[in-house]
Amino acid sequence: MTAQTQQHSTWLAAHHADLLARDLWLHYFSIGGYLTEFELDAYLHGMLPLPQGERNTVALALNELIDDLPRRPRADYVQAWSSD
Repeated sequence: MTAQTQQHSTWLAAHHADLLARDLWLHYFSIGGYLTEFELDAYLHGMLPLPQGERNTVALALNELIDDLPRRPRADYVQAWSSD
């Protein structure tokens, strides 16, 4: 995976989870990240390259926040052998 691919996947995940840069930054900083909120926002938008370790810290923080989101309603499946 390239740095650009990782950055884009991070932006997509944050976007689909409706997480703002500020929300992500607070958690990222709490787990030891050293970027400012402005720098993190610039990274999310592809304006600031980061070293691999810091990209992974951002990804970890984002994935932890996503894991804590309430589950969304899901579509039901119908079994093929159902009598409905």
